[in-house]
Amino acid sequence: MDKSISKRSIKRQKLEGKTALRCIECAEDDPNVIELHHVYGRNNSEETVPLCKNCHFKITKQQNKLPRKVRASTASREDNIRFILVSMGALLEGMGKQLRMIGLEVDLI
Repeated sequence: MDKSISKRSIKRQKLEGKTALRCIECAEDDPNVIELHHVYGRNNSEETVPLCKNCHFKITKQQNKLPRKVRASTASREDNIRFILVSMGALLEGMGKQLRMIGLEVDLI
């Protein structure tokens, strides 16, 4: 979805008090706390995923552990790969916790 269309859609949903989006980490669906996170960093990609403010902070904190030069739009290919690995690792870590919790709670038989 186009970035500007997505932002308008979220804004409209917040005004209406509901959202079709939910945090991909914790499933929070309060429209007042849903934000779009740039998966590979704002400098590297327009690809975004919905996160609540809390999960967004945690993942961005992991990304920011890398030096600025690694996160910059002028970063080398190797640095881009490092950034992508950290970004995806941070997202998958949170999703993995949720999947384990669901698996332990659900009676599949």
